[in-house]
Amino acid sequence: MTFKVGLLINPYAGLGGTAGLKGSDGADIVEMALARGAQPKAQARCIRALKRIVGSKVQVYTVAGVMGETACREAGVHARLVATPPAVNTARDTVEACRALLAEGIDLLLFGGGDGTARDVMAASGSAPALLLGIPCGVKMYSGVFARTPEHAGDLVRQCAEGPVTIREAEVLDIDEQATRSDRISTRLYGYARVPAHSRHMQSAKAGSSDPDRAVAAAAQLFASQMLADHLYFLGPGRTLQALARQLDGDGTLLGVDAYLGQKLVCRDASERELLALAAQHPVHLVVSLTGGQGCLFGRGNQQISAAVLALVDPANLHVLASAAKIAQLPDGQVFVDTGDLAIDVRYSGFIRVHTAPGRSVMLRVTH
Repeated sequence: MTFKVGLLINPYAGLGGTAGLKGSDGADIVEMALARGAQPKAQARCIRALKRIVGSKVQVYTVAGVMGETACREAGVHARLVATPPAVNTARDTVEACRALLAEGIDLLLFGGGDGTARDVMAASGSAPALLLGIPCGVKMYSGVFARTPEHAGDLVRQCAEGPVTIREAEVLDIDEQATRSDRISTRLYGYARVPAHSRHMQSAKAGSSDPDRAVAAAAQLFASQMLADHLYFLGPGRTLQALARQLDGDGTLLGVDAYLGQKLVCRDASERELLALAAQHPVHLVVSLTGGQGCLFGRGNQQISAAVLALVDPANLHVLASAAKIAQLPDGQVFVDTGDLAIDVRYSGFIRVHTAPGRSVMLRVTH
């Protein structure tokens, strides 16, 4: 029996990540990201997923152009077209395309995007019986409807086509812009969607953020005292790193990446382009935390630290700070990287030391 998959791609998903824009929702953000030199990556990521279903029992239904047809053709997947959206794609076009796909009686709706796309897809799906599965292409991806990587998404589709799979309900989340403050990230729950259940292929929804505990705050204070005056430090987003920034000379951002020369802030809320320029001048250290409940090291919310930036940094200069409570929430106790560059993902795989308190650390395995 043929397994029917509807494919929908938000071609602008993730565009604002390397530009330091925190998301890609809205025409103004898209134009700003392009003006800053950002390059669309959703197509390439979706092609990676689609290549995993070539030769399977899957029949793909999709939308014309960059919302699905182009990726199918480049991946070598035959697809039936059910809709032709306008040249400029909007959230309304996503909803209408979803409805056209669902009208075909699809078994699974596969979409490439981020949390904003997930919200649109869920709104269009309503009570439809089709499963939802996201190819991770956005900036944040807090929702639990996404596969860990594009390849995992393709593998899950293939497994669904080959036989019955366990189903679970997953949260659809997004940042609540009105409630988020300079020192606290607030997310809003938009509902639940039915997704394939596979702990190693699906990412969990992001756990809620809380104040860093005293132990990890003390570890951040110790790290600050050891920062070298002639070395650069790129600090990733999140409240754990804000605890470190409070020890330094300059006001860091909650959702952005900041660059310090020693303890002095030299670039606030930096883009990929700015980080690359700085990295050419001094030795670079990366200081990051882990995405709560998901365990992503690179590729979720910190795309400014891109594969191009990571290629310039010695992995020995990677420093990870996280509370023991956050580590306890990690799925299977593992961390993953998803930069879009396999060579870089492999380079940063293996075991890393995560500092939880002064003089205390744990070793975690990084996969890709």
